[in-house]
Amino acid sequence: MTPRPARPGAEIQDTSGLALHPGSLRTGWCAVCKAWTHITADLLLLTPTGLSTVGTWAWCEVCDDPDSPLPARRIDRA
Repeated sequence: MTPRPARPGAEIQDTSGLALHPGSLRTGWCAVCKAWTHITADLLLLTPTGLSTVGTWAWCEVCDDPDSPLPARRIDRA
């Protein structure tokens, strides 16, 4: 069996022409806190050669609030 060919390493070039922007926000249901508080947006990368979607950003305004985090959930089995 022949080994897999080596993948070429990524070359980091000049990043001065790049800009990262959020796309349109979408609201949704958060399965953790059971509320309509989930926000999702696509991450758009603007380059001199065009536009690319590079990922998705998601956040819940209840679960991910650093100022007042949710208490730990506990199930009493007694």
